[in-house]
Amino acid sequence: MKDNLELERGDIAIDREMDVDCDIGQEITVYIETWFDVDKKFGVHTSDDENAWLNMYGKFNPFEDMLRIECEISRENGSSYFDYEPTSAESQLIKDMITEKIKEEYDQTPQELCEEITEGPVMGGM
Repeated sequence: MKDNLELERGDIAIDREMDVDCDIGQEITVYIETWFDVDKKFGVHTSDDENAWLNMYGKFNPFEDMLRIECEISRENGSSYFDYEPTSAESQLIKDMITEKIKEEYDQTPQELCEEITEGPVMGGM
């Protein structure tokens, strides 16, 4: 993480498991592994509680080139949520890393993955 708290490639990883929304098939949800100090970045104080952790999810619409980041803080007594507005550099980095992971896992572009999921198998062969 840079001095200005901006995320860098080594701070995160994109999990291989991902979902495409069922409604319009244009948004890919990925789990973003956090390899940085989430307390320092977000001011969430998870290190104060050994049973607390932060889950970070990216929601990427490759057709509109839009990325949203949703975070969940899980604790023994429940969860809380917040959205994180990435910097333009962070947003581009995460979109690039999602695209790379899709290419690596599925040999497709993000758009192709969405289209394949929404088309699905044809019933009755027609």
